[in-house]
Amino acid sequence: MASKIGLISNALILIGDLPLTSLTGNSRAQVVANNLYDNIVQSELTKYRWGFARKKAQLNKDATAIIGTEYSDKYTLPSDLLTLIKLNPNQPYQIIENKVYINHSGDLYCDYIANVSESVFPVHFSKMIEYALARDFAMSIRDNATTKQIMAEEYINASRMARYTDSQQHPITPIQSRPFLDVRH
Repeated sequence: MASKIGLISNALILIGDLPLTSLTGNSRAQVVANNLYDNIVQSELTKYRWGFARKKAQLNKDATAIIGTEYSDKYTLPSDLLTLIKLNPNQPYQIIENKVYINHSGDLYCDYIANVSESVFPVHFSKMIEYALARDFAMSIRDNATTKQIMAEEYINASRMARYTDSQQHPITPIQSRPFLDVRH
């Protein structure tokens, strides 16, 4: 089970710095970590459709008036949404601010990538986050371009492995229709 301070401390160790015991304070590492951490993690969550960060929700219809005639209804997106994957039923839509504009007046559901807490990060994602943090911390804390380059290479490897491991968590869906094979028989 990962924690924010644990991920940051491991990233600092990777670049040759001392781990933190607290995020409150004015040391260089604490200031950098507090300012960069959330953006780095949210950016990494949106780069791939991670199974552990995927959620489903029913959207609430917004009763306020719609400006224009392109769409007839609007729904409020979940507050923890980072990236919308799909809507059900599947219809053309547009996202404006935290609303989905659509020509559909019934129940509307969505699949999305959520801004999840560190406690649900699997090991492979945590390791990738540590390298992503180390890559971005290297210049700000250690002032070392070589360390940044090494951490960037390690991040690429960790990212590949994390995506591969995550992809193995989903069942393979067999092809249902085989028209090209069926015509041979």
